[in-house]
Amino acid sequence: MSPTPLDSTRRSVYGAMNAGVVPLWLAMIVVPRSRLTRTLVRRAVPLHAGFSVGYAGLLGRGVLRSRRMLDFGDPDALRGQLTDGDVFLAAWSHYLTFDLLVGQWIWQDALDRGRTARLALLLTWLAGPVGHGLYLLQRRAS
Repeated sequence: MSPTPLDSTRRSVYGAMNAGVVPLWLAMIVVPRSRLTRTLVRRAVPLHAGFSVGYAGLLGRGVLRSRRMLDFGDPDALRGQLTDGDVFLAAWSHYLTFDLLVGQWIWQDALDRGRTARLALLLTWLAGPVGHGLYLLQRRAS
C-alpha cells in the first residue's frame, strides 16, 4: 500500500523542518571554528525544543486519528502507521533533531581535540549513524 501524498500544509512543515537545521549543519561543516557557528550552536536549544513539541503534537494527532498506539512489536504495523502524514512528520523530526544533536557533539568534541570533523559531520547530516561511526573510528585512532 502506497502512502497518501502529503498535503500542502504538511509539505510546508516538512520543508520548514529541513530548512531549520541547514544553517547549523553548514556552519559546523564549513566554518567550524567561527564565532557564528558557536553562536548558532549555543542558540540551538529553542530549535531542539520546537522539534520536541512538534514531535509530541504530530505524533499525538496521528495516534488520535488512527485510534491506535504505535506498535513497535510488529514491523509491518509500524510501517503502516508511518504512512500517516503526521506520524511520518513526527518520525522525521525525530531523525532531524537527534542527528543534529549527534552532530553538535561531534563538532564540539572535534573542537576540544583540535581536530576537524567535516567529513564525519557531512555524513552524519546525510546518513546519521554512518557519520557518527566514522567519527568514533577517527576519534579512537587519534
